[in-house]
Amino acid sequence: MRLLVRCLILPGLALLLASCANSAKLAQQSNEALAKGDLRKAYDRARSAIEKDPQNQDARDAYAAASRQVAADLRQRVVALAVADTLAAADLALELRQVRLEVARHQTAFDAAPGYDSAERAILAGAARGHYQRGADAMAAHRPKLAVEEFTLTRRYDDGFADVALRLDAAREAATARVALLPFSDGIGVPGLSQEIGDSVQHELSRRAGREFRFTQLIGADEIERNMTVAMARNLQRDDALALGRRVGAHWVVVGRFLGLRSNNSQRELALPLYHRVDAKDDKGAAVVRWEESSLQIVTRERDVTVQYDFDVLDVASGAVLAHGEEPARARVRVAWSDYRPGEDFDRYALLPPDVRKNDPARARKVDAQWREQMGSWNLGDVLRQAREQRARTRYTSRYRGEFYGDTRARPVWMGELPSENELAFVALHDVWRGVLAALKELDVKN
Repeated sequence: MRLLVRCLILPGLALLLASCANSAKLAQQSNEALAKGDLRKAYDRARSAIEKDPQNQDARDAYAAASRQVAADLRQRVVALAVADTLAAADLALELRQVRLEVARHQTAFDAAPGYDSAERAILAGAARGHYQRGADAMAAHRPKLAVEEFTLTRRYDDGFADVALRLDAAREAATARVALLPFSDGIGVPGLSQEIGDSVQHELSRRAGREFRFTQLIGADEIERNMTVAMARNLQRDDALALGRRVGAHWVVVGRFLGLRSNNSQRELALPLYHRVDAKDDKGAAVVRWEESSLQIVTRERDVTVQYDFDVLDVASGAVLAHGEEPARARVRVAWSDYRPGEDFDRYALLPPDVRKNDPARARKVDAQWREQMGSWNLGDVLRQAREQRARTRYTSRYRGEFYGDTRARPVWMGELPSENELAFVALHDVWRGVLAALKELDVKN
């Protein structure tokens, strides 16, 4: 038991001594740097020393000495700089305040400097006064976003300067635009499309508003729906949109439309020999492998749908177009299907037997290229598993729509038929929110 205690205590003591030694060494390095006039190095080494061992007296002495010199140097520079550049001097004074806070956290303090403290207050007040006046000028010039910046800087230098808190609140309120995202007008006649895409735009922008917008506030969908008439919901016109915007207290409204639905279809059939490995024995009882050949036929179908959409951000007060966006949206999808019914041992199938791959590499490359061109990233085993286990997916229904949002040409969806043009309009327009977000972000930063 005594031996165990010694084994536990001695390593801990060794670690403590190593820590003290490191702290003492850093303190020594700090003193040497201070003697050479390298204040930054002296302060950094002393801070590291006291953080390693706050109770080490050498570390505490070194930190006190270095912090005193740093403070004296910064004070002198602040006062000298104020003669030529009040703002630069104020920034340096704030840096000194951060050092003072850091020193206090380490239970140390600067020497008193009454003359400097009064000079610092005057410098910071001068910087605050300058930004305050620029903020007031910006509000008078109807540039509230710039005013927010200036009043925010005022508080950086003097949080209690005059009535800056009230001024800042007023500037933020004036700078913030309330935006109503209204349903897109459906010019292609797809039932439910306008509502679903409108809900998607509202949802995606609301999720990102906190981090993407500074001066843009989205009006909730519930508030918009409560104020929208049945006639508006069916066919929202520009004047209706502006009237609805006024009704919900919006500064801007986003209106848009879908039009020009077009599609192209194609179909291809891939027929390849398929080999199944069979383990058997010859007439002498020795194990042999043979590859039984059959035919694998896969049908791939493609549908390429394009829909044009455009949108405007309108100023409710004037009706002016603040931003415009238009772009063709596209859904190019591929499905694959096979009536082949393999056995459950999917790993025993191959497009070519190993010996053929080895002896005829040109043929192997051709077969693999045909497969990749039509089946993308699918491997043979996964296709055979789908063919056996997913026989019910002969017909498309809307519950499969989410499978078509990715790159289905790189990896076709296993399905016996293509989604309709109307279904693919939903897929094509799935990312409409991105264009609206980009337009509002650009407006958000404009003064």
